[in-house]
Amino acid sequence: MNHTITDTTDTNILTAEEFLRQARRWAAAVRNAARRNTLRFTKGKKVTSITKKSGKVERKLRNSIQYKIEHDGGIPEAVSFKIPIHGIWREWAVGYGQPRVPGKYVNPHPSIRRSVVDWLDEPIDRNAERLFDLAAEFWGDECLVNFFGVKKQ
Repeated sequence: MNHTITDTTDTNILTAEEFLRQARRWAAAVRNAARRNTLRFTKGKKVTSITKKSGKVERKLRNSIQYKIEHDGGIPEAVSFKIPIHGIWREWAVGYGQPRVPGKYVNPHPSIRRSVVDWLDEPIDRNAERLFDLAAEFWGDECLVNFFGVKKQ
């Protein structure tokens, strides 16, 4: 069996710019899926409001989900989502002193009824493999280019 070594490839090399663009597309798709999940909530803010204690403006959960992509030199390093505290309470069914125990719902105040709604973690989990594949493709291409001098034909 003969093997030949070449310094060119006929496939597309994933650039840092394309990786960042695809990571933004991924984060936007996850955010949009989470937004759709909030539509099934029957309780919650109907309009933008101002909290009495802090005077902070709070928008509807659906309108306050944001994402951020941290990057170094244009290469994505982390994707994070920012949601208001009431969104976390909704995800974990906690708040007002109710603790979260992973995998278990604890309600020390039976007069307060809360239910766990997996509205944010589910779209992240469902789409994580796509982001992992994108990162593997980028870093694999980087290895080809940097270590072996491979370039596009």
